[in-house]
Amino acid sequence: MTSPYVQGTTLPLQSDGQSLHVTVVQAFPPTLSCASVVSLDWPSLKLKGTYVLKVFDRRFATQLRRDSKAKSWTPEVEKRYHQFASTGGLSRLIPYISQKETDEDWSETDERWDQAQLETYLQYRSLKLYKTEKEVYGILHAFQGKDIPYLYANVNIKTATGPDYENYDCPGILMEYVQGFPLTDIERYAPQANWQGICERAIRIVNQIGEKGIRNEDVKTRSFIIKSNGKVAMIDFASCVVRRPGQSKEDWEEWKAMQDEEGAVGCTMEKKLKGKFTYKRSMESRRLMDRYMRE
Repeated sequence: MTSPYVQGTTLPLQSDGQSLHVTVVQAFPPTLSCASVVSLDWPSLKLKGTYVLKVFDRRFATQLRRDSKAKSWTPEVEKRYHQFASTGGLSRLIPYISQKETDEDWSETDERWDQAQLETYLQYRSLKLYKTEKEVYGILHAFQGKDIPYLYANVNIKTATGPDYENYDCPGILMEYVQGFPLTDIERYAPQANWQGICERAIRIVNQIGEKGIRNEDVKTRSFIIKSNGKVAMIDFASCVVRRPGQSKEDWEEWKAMQDEEGAVGCTMEKKLKGKFTYKRSMESRRLMDRYMRE
């Protein structure tokens, strides 16, 4: 079945009991989610124009399916998933997944699951990604509209009727459309004289977010949008980990050191720009590296 996230398609959304329709203006390549630029007119929220809609739709999130070695979605696959759910399969499998995913030696791709069971995992994973992104945007509320896009609404695309909507529907977020180019394209769109400052601003955002008790396990240079005024905004927070009460400072810092979010930007861009950008680790990053990453 063809993905609905293509230019010209009208998508029905729900948000806090309200229904609205948006039209896809531009579709981005699907990853762990399906993101599109959409046009809408939503008087109750005083929203009119173009925005970004990010939907955690297991059916068409190609990277999510590929990572889990799942075949392309079809209506027949969905039928089997619904049959599995109707016989109580979800209530048995989801607690198992929740328990096993904390085991470092467990991989969902090693399980001998049938299609319905694998769809259950993908739905569980999609919902978790959505909840994480939603939580991170909440923590970073003061950053919205500046260093990260502004989050306007949490939305939902219904795919079935009934009380167990989380098992079927596709949650998502409606956010500001930050126009610009990704950091990966800096050589093409920005003068060389601006490279140092732009890269440093991207690193600053990474570190400021980290100071809020957030660790990003998927920092990529394409996750930074460079605006026309040279300012930088970071996107994509579904793969973050939020520090929980009770986690020791030492354990958290060790994970931060191993993740090296700052280096994921600085080292990558220094290599890419071949010396036209000089990366200098922040004092905090050097401290973490010296303490936890020395052999």
